[in-house]
Amino acid sequence: MIALVDPVSTGVELARAFREEGADCVHVYAAERKAAYDADPAPRRVLHHDLDGTERRLRELGVGTIMAASEFGVTLADELAERLGLPHHDPALRAARRDKDLMMRALQAAGVPRPDSESVSTATALAAFLDRAPAYPIVVKPRNSAGTDGCTVCPDRTAAETAFARVIGERNLIGEVNESVLVQEFLAGDQYVVNTVSMAGRHLLTEIYGERIDRVDGVPVLRHMLSLRTLSPGEQEVVNYTFACLDALGIKEGAAHTEVMLTPAGPRLVEVNSRVMGPCLDPDPYHAAFGYSHQHLVAERFLRPAEFERRFALGYRPAAAVAKVYLRPAGEGALRSVDGLRLLRRMPGFHSVARLPQTGLPVPDRYLTTGASGIAFLVHEDTALLEHVLESLHELEDAGEFYRLGEPGPS
Repeated sequence: MIALVDPVSTGVELARAFREEGADCVHVYAAERKAAYDADPAPRRVLHHDLDGTERRLRELGVGTIMAASEFGVTLADELAERLGLPHHDPALRAARRDKDLMMRALQAAGVPRPDSESVSTATALAAFLDRAPAYPIVVKPRNSAGTDGCTVCPDRTAAETAFARVIGERNLIGEVNESVLVQEFLAGDQYVVNTVSMAGRHLLTEIYGERIDRVDGVPVLRHMLSLRTLSPGEQEVVNYTFACLDALGIKEGAAHTEVMLTPAGPRLVEVNSRVMGPCLDPDPYHAAFGYSHQHLVAERFLRPAEFERRFALGYRPAAAVAKVYLRPAGEGALRSVDGLRLLRRMPGFHSVARLPQTGLPVPDRYLTTGASGIAFLVHEDTALLEHVLESLHELEDAGEFYRLGEPGPS
């Protein structure tokens, strides 16, 4: 029996991957996600109120594996796995896997290079950091959130003070109040996403992507991720550094999704998320490029561990590249039509689209990397061709020719 904790967001796809394998699952929801609990058609569900009661119920069900099925479930899943004596991460570093300030401190304690950063909860503490900050811009962001929520690149002191005042005390995307804020040196370089699945402390590289991030109104906006088919020496260094970060954070079992900046001084961590990649994991484009998806490899690791273990000797050799595009409107307004979709579908490598916004309604927040404004997938053996297509697609978006916007009302 597999227990999936808070299977929302891409956790829905993780649950589907286990069901495809015929696994017997129970879905565990924290009480604050009762709406998701009520809407879940799964035959076995547990609404968590206290650790003792949930532990008792999972023992009764004969649960043999517990894992986080979203960012919400990271801590609870690890607590329950430890209580039941099941595979889990290092409990001493549990808080560091969710708190970006503690995460950076864990890296420092392990001797892993990390960005200069500090957690501040008052304007006085912020001023002290800014007094010694090496250079602008700097980054201000919540200690616990996701999807670039509240993250601002600040070109000067005034912008940093404004960003801090805007975030502190507010409720973030995870539903927690920002009682303190992380201020951090700006990392210049190329940003990568490294996905892994771990087994007894060994880490398997499943995917590595280069990211295009634009700055819009001071907010870093992710435009697309493009997977790498071969690795340069610098990119291999990013992978090795990621594994060192996973070790420093005590990650031993299951999925991790890590963002790393390759700077002139070497790789530096943006953040580690000890769960499958978000926010959209439609499996087919990933299977077309890699022969698997992140969530399907997690299922394989726990359901067919001997088969998974053989992958360590195979190396990273994807058959094609996959691009994941975070579609975005050029401005604010209600969606009238998706004019650019006709062109996109004729572009080389086009595979599919997901989560397109509904016509007649305001387009969701165009700054967050939650995929709320739609996601497009491209798959092709020729990476250079995909890069050309991506540039054309972004030009279409920025010119306002992909999403046609207007005032709210009937189309």
